[in-house]
Amino acid sequence: MTVYQRTTGGHVAESLRPVPGSEEAAELEKLAADPASGWRAVAVEPPAPAGPPAKSAAKAEWVAWAVAQGADEAEAEKTTKDELISAYGGDS
Repeated sequence: MTVYQRTTGGHVAESLRPVPGSEEAAELEKLAADPASGWRAVAVEPPAPAGPPAKSAAKAEWVAWAVAQGADEAEAEKTTKDELISAYGGDS
């Protein structure tokens, strides 16, 4: 995930986390590529889940858990929630 920051006088004046693939993300990417703009792109890793989600959790949570366990994100997205639960735990 990318966060875009605008700095002023060595301090972060603004920090934005646009939706990936959005028009805002594209505009911020252009600004970050221009050193004179004051904007920069900062890669931020989402925090790893502490343990497997509940079986009733949304599929997106199971995908995040599977990726944190080493699964390929694209493959996890294609997998059903039940298959993710079977492969990556889910005693809760």
